[in-house]
Amino acid sequence: MAGEAPDPKTFESWEEAFQYPIPAVRGMERMLRRDIDSNREKLRTLVGASYRDLLGTAESIIEMDGEMHDVEAYIGEIGQRCNTRLLEKKGVNLRSWTGKIEAPDSAHYAFASQLYVLRSCPDVMSRILKHGSSVLLAAKVLVISRLLHTRLSQSPTPPQYLESLRIRLGSLRRRLLGRIDRRFKTLELSAEAQVEAMCAFSLATSSSPKDVLRHYHHIRLEAISEKVEQGASDHENMLLALGIYVKTLRDTRAVVPGQLAYALERLKSVSLFKSKEVYSLMELNLDVHGRWIGDDIKTFTPYIRHDDLSKAEVEISLKQWAKRAFSAFLDGLRNRILDIQDPLVLLQLRKEVLELWLSNRQNSMGIDSTETIDGLRDVFNSQATRIIESRAAILADIGLMVKQILRNWRSDTSALTPSLWELSMSSRDMANVGKAFKENLMTCAIGKNEPLSTVSQRYTIFLERIEAVEEMIRNIRQTKWVDEADDVDDEEDPLDNKQVLLSEDDPGQLQERLNNALHKAYADLQDVLIRLHPHNDDANCGQQSSFLVRIWRELRQRLPKSYQCKDLGLISIPALQRMVIDEALRTPLERCTKRIARTSLRKSLRERLLWEGDPELPVLPSAWTYQFLLDVVSSMGHYGSDLWTAQATNGLKRGLITSIESILRWRQEAKTNGHANGKDGDAETRVLENDDVVNGEKHEQGEQEGKISSTKKANGELANGEPADHKEEQKDNRIQRLFDIFYLIDATAVKELDRADNGLISLQDSLIEDLALDTQSVERMKTNAQEYWKRTSLLFALLA
Repeated sequence: MAGEAPDPKTFESWEEAFQYPIPAVRGMERMLRRDIDSNREKLRTLVGASYRDLLGTAESIIEMDGEMHDVEAYIGEIGQRCNTRLLEKKGVNLRSWTGKIEAPDSAHYAFASQLYVLRSCPDVMSRILKHGSSVLLAAKVLVISRLLHTRLSQSPTPPQYLESLRIRLGSLRRRLLGRIDRRFKTLELSAEAQVEAMCAFSLATSSSPKDVLRHYHHIRLEAISEKVEQGASDHENMLLALGIYVKTLRDTRAVVPGQLAYALERLKSVSLFKSKEVYSLMELNLDVHGRWIGDDIKTFTPYIRHDDLSKAEVEISLKQWAKRAFSAFLDGLRNRILDIQDPLVLLQLRKEVLELWLSNRQNSMGIDSTETIDGLRDVFNSQATRIIESRAAILADIGLMVKQILRNWRSDTSALTPSLWELSMSSRDMANVGKAFKENLMTCAIGKNEPLSTVSQRYTIFLERIEAVEEMIRNIRQTKWVDEADDVDDEEDPLDNKQVLLSEDDPGQLQERLNNALHKAYADLQDVLIRLHPHNDDANCGQQSSFLVRIWRELRQRLPKSYQCKDLGLISIPALQRMVIDEALRTPLERCTKRIARTSLRKSLRERLLWEGDPELPVLPSAWTYQFLLDVVSSMGHYGSDLWTAQATNGLKRGLITSIESILRWRQEAKTNGHANGKDGDAETRVLENDDVVNGEKHEQGEQEGKISSTKKANGELANGEPADHKEEQKDNRIQRLFDIFYLIDATAVKELDRADNGLISLQDSLIEDLALDTQSVERMKTNAQEYWKRTSLLFALLA
């Protein structure tokens, strides 16, 4: 398409046209000439049309000029015929004619118009109040209605329903004042709306600015009291009450006396009847009835002293009101937060109240901010203290529960602890009950039966509540306070130490009160539990003592962070452990005494067959020793393996040492002093007379009769008949007894027990001295006893 000419309208300069071939340039020339011809025709058409419009305009101007000349001629003629003297004469004649002709109808029209406007005023006020329009406009209508009512009531024949109108206007006045009061109570009210409401109150009640300010403060005080009363169900109302207090301080300084005085002065500058808002009311129809209303009403302006309130008087009045209002707020706050028992809720309310006050403290210049902060701190700290004391008092319930449990104690109470080998435990489905199984496992391991679980659950509730208090104190300490007034004036600010007061002093005081309350609560509980110690002669002394030991363990293992007393219960636990130890050792010691007595009645030493070495010495303890330790461990397990801490086990071992040493020493002395005259055998027989079964073995009275005793001769061969060497038999018994003592010393070893205080060691030394054994034999027996204890110690795990 080389012959097609481009559009010259797209060129930016004329040089671009000559960059194309000559045919294209010629084509562009033709195109331009066509455009020029087309534009020339358009211009010719436009010029012709404009010329016709100009001709029409010229004709109109000529016609107007002629009419103006005619008007000037008419006016000139009128001016020549009229003068001032002639017009005054005509006006006097007109008024004279009107007075004579229309005088009777004028009074009737005035009465009718005034009555119409008066009857319309209540409707207008009702509409304004219903739609929430301007209260100032309603007050203006109220004043006009009172003026009209006064005028009509003074007429010779007042209407009969004038009294009903007065009653209705009185009701509307009260409704208007109520609306003004509600606006005064509104927090969202702007300064302009507030000034308007104050002007409306002044106009409706003919009050001075002092009276207006006094009523405004009275209503704001009522609003604070109402919000505080409602705070019992909604704590948000407490913040609204403080917000009203703060906003009143700000609004009073912003509005009074400056804006209020200016608004009242402007209200007095124009008569109410001629005000634009009143005249535009459609219901009154003043454009028709206005001419028939008297001049005293149409020109009425309210008389209000707008300048009778100075700024100093406002400050004095504001300080007096602030003192009363804040006192009312504190009293209401103090009463309402008594219902708050949740520390976190109290903390949140404290934070919001103090933040609200501190963020608006610049509006309280002239008010004692230190007294305000101290008042708020005292209210919240007092309630926090009450919460602390009430929650610490829960610990007293533990003592009451334990007392009730011990009072209703049954002999099978300890059996309430489940066993790991019960069918309900072993047959449990482990698919989805891992947590439950773990809890049951721990319950069995620590002996937590139903009574102990009940106490533990109550103690858990106590700890959770104390932890909530501790969290509250921790949050108070971590809170950072920002005072907006610090940016305004930092010189000699009494609240420069607000961070210290609110985040250090307050939590410090509360922490001290919490510590004191917990100390007293635990001390009282300790006294109660000490008084609940069972007597040694009680049938369930051991079980009750073990229950109390577990109670102490539950308390000591889960102490609150604010009470970490390591000495708690230490004056009670050892005594309880001694009671448990005495009960746990009673039955094993009785059986042990009978077994030792039965062993002494035997004619031969059965364990002699198992001696080894050269010389032959014991390598195994006697049967009674082994059975005695089994009985002890079984009795310990009966009371619960969780009770046998290192301290309790050592106490039991000390008891074992003392008891078994006394038994063996008595036996040794009886053998030495009473064997010759036969008293030993008689005493042993009397011990066994009433015990036919010892540890499941039947005691046969005629065991020695009709049987052949197997004894060992001097060369080691067995023979029938009596022992050949009675002294050698006695020595063997004492050697076996020495080995038993070695074994018992290993079983009852206590690191903290001195050698001189160990009765078994002293008994061991006396036997070694009596037997006159060489050192090598003694050491070999000690080694054998130690090795045997190592092999069997796992069987006596609670003692090991």
